[in-house]
Formats: sequence, C-alpha cells, structure tokens
Amino acid sequence: NFPEVLIVKHFFSRHLVIQAQVMNVNSSQTFQDDVRTLTDVAFVVAESSDEALLPTLQVPLKTLPPRATGSAWCVLAASPQRLDGTAFLASELRFTVLEVDAAGAPLTFVETNAPRYGRQFVEELQDMEIHHSEFS
Repeated sequence: NFPEVLIVKHFFSRHLVIQAQVMNVNSSQTFQDDVRTLTDVAFVVAESSDEALLPTLQVPLKTLPPRATGSAWCVLAASPQRLDGTAFLASELRFTVLEVDAAGAPLTFVETNAPRYGRQFVEELQDMEIHHSEFS
C-alpha cells in the first residue's frame, strides 16, 4: 500500500494515454512518521495482449515529495479497428525510494562497490482491460 496509485485512461482516435496518479503516502500505522521522497516514478505497460495497442512513450515523474500527489504517463499507439474485442495490459510502477537525513540530504546505499542514492522498486499493478468500444 505504498505508494497509492489511481489509473485514469484517456482515449483518442489513434492513441490511448494512461495517467497514473501516484500518492506518496504510507498508510501503515507502524511507519506513519516514515517520510520518503520518490524519484524516477514511471508507469510502464510491460505487456499488451493485442498488437493493436503498443506503448510508444513514457513520461516519468522526476520527484514526488512525501505526502504529495503527481502523475506519470504512458502513451500507447492504438489501432481500434484492429482491436479484437478486449485487450489486456499488464503494467508496473517503477520508482526509487530516497531516504533523507534530518537535514534533508539523501542517504547513500551501498549494495555493490559503487554507492548510489535510493532503492529501486518495481510494483506490479492490476491488469487493465481495454475495450474496442471505449475508442468511439
């Protein structure tokens, strides 16, 4: 349940634009005071069941401060006339969690020989159904 994501689909004649509204909240009572900044938040269509819908562009969210909401976008080229009824899209939210010290400076994580800032996560989201009729 961290972060929360609301998916909004925008249909055009030859494109489908998916907006992932991301809320940087931690609803767990245990970690209520845990504040983290998210960086490089990307909504990714990992797989499409139909070649009539193909991802062409991603617009990630560069930074999302604690308790803030922002949007990441994915544009798919659409050929509604070739869409056989219903297509299914498997999607993911990819992001880096940046922990900061009391002064707001990012903490460094060392997992190999090279230090880096933040920890990367990939969260699978629920599959989406896209119907031919939604394009009309």
